[in-house]
Amino acid sequence: MAKTREEIENRMLTTVITFKPKHPAPTFARCGCGKPALYEVYEHHEPHCRGCMLDAVDCSTFVQVRRLEGGYDDAS
Repeated sequence: MAKTREEIENRMLTTVITFKPKHPAPTFARCGCGKPALYEVYEHHEPHCRGCMLDAVDCSTFVQVRRLEGGYDDAS
């Protein structure tokens, strides 16, 4: 139903209280299946969980894999 002119001109203002978290939640890379990723697979570094990484490695061609944290080219 259409609003009358009085309803449009006489608006009631309400206060909006927003809550901001003290510490934002850490973001993690996610695998295609939705689990947190632990590995980067292939040349373009796709994030994969352990199960999906093992599925990707189970083939006859060479597949490059590295850990996201503490990998071979990390400074850690």
